[in-house]
Amino acid sequence: MPVLTNHKNTSEIPLPDNESERQEIVEEYNILDTLPEKEFDSLVELAAIVTESSMSQMNILDHNRQWTKAAFGLESGTDCDRSEAVCAHTILADENLEISDLSKDERFKDASFVSGAPHHKFYSGYPLKTKDGFNIGALCVLDSTPKELTATQKKALKTIAGEIVSRLEIRRTQKELEELNREKDHFLRVVNHDIKSPLSGIISSANYLQNVWDGDRDELNNILSMIEISGRKLVTYTAELVSNSIEDGDSRLLIDEVQVDELIHDLILIYTPLAKTKQVDITTQFKVNGSFRLDDEKFKLIISNLISNALKFSSSGDTITVEAEIIGTENRVLYCSVSDTGIGIPEEHITGLFTKNKKHQRMGTQGEISTGLGLPLVKQFVELHNGEVKVETDVGVGSTFYVTIPEEQ
Repeated sequence: MPVLTNHKNTSEIPLPDNESERQEIVEEYNILDTLPEKEFDSLVELAAIVTESSMSQMNILDHNRQWTKAAFGLESGTDCDRSEAVCAHTILADENLEISDLSKDERFKDASFVSGAPHHKFYSGYPLKTKDGFNIGALCVLDSTPKELTATQKKALKTIAGEIVSRLEIRRTQKELEELNREKDHFLRVVNHDIKSPLSGIISSANYLQNVWDGDRDELNNILSMIEISGRKLVTYTAELVSNSIEDGDSRLLIDEVQVDELIHDLILIYTPLAKTKQVDITTQFKVNGSFRLDDEKFKLIISNLISNALKFSSSGDTITVEAEIIGTENRVLYCSVSDTGIGIPEEHITGLFTKNKKHQRMGTQGEISTGLGLPLVKQFVELHNGEVKVETDVGVGSTFYVTIPEEQ
């Protein structure tokens, strides 16, 4: 492995201007200290063959070390101090760094690998440049005798370096897909369990009423109450599951002329039975004239999630107020808010409110379950309209969610 024993101080080695960002990209590829992989070994061997060199390496530059992922004629899986690595100089360039005779280069002539075994003389390296322009390492070829690569050989070295980066990109994508599949499998198992339980309760209750129940009124009320609670859970889970599917697969706006007040009234009718059950009032205040251009279905999901969220954290005697106002004549803007006099949101939950963070999930005032998908979906669909969503809250007093959406032209 080529090392510079006369450069032990990392500060003596110039660093790329984007070093901190470059290091983040290195970590994203999750390649450091991994086992040998045949596809990289083969490409590194190919580099030695086409350049007629006796040795070659694929090196990744970490914070303070160079790690060799693959090698030909040398040992792989090894590392050295970054201040001693020739490839630390290669990543500073956008093109090939070639040193025909290391023993005549002032930077490297006294290095142990030049003056002693393995007596490296020739070095030629090309940076491993990602699609975002970060040099995460280098592909290099070495020899024990001085020489120069031909233009064709340099081009081949560049091509192989590009292929290595492409394989790294595929490898990273595969890892991300594997992680995504694991997350989805876990999510589906959770949803399957949470849907199966209330559904089984409903089925068994219906069977009992049909075949066993003997007419006791109190028992009937208890069974109907259980069916109602189970039904609510099913509605909540299935709605959030559909919302999650939409979030993953639909990032386009389908614009239509929408009667905002009528749409919100229709949504409130859906939630009125639940509001009556919890003894919560829903009121409206509208200042809208005519239609407004936006995505009908996504706006329904925005308002529906906000109303559902308000109901979830409201109790008997609380009030929910839905307001909508259209401002302007040409570049019009829709202002909506959903306020409640419920339990409010603790300060520690505010920062992660619009993210899929399980630690910020809370049960409703009657034990309603949430998968934490509603508010992240609201944020996504509002921002898809080039709008903004924010919240004001006071624990024990209530919360207000404000949505601002400019009209689509």
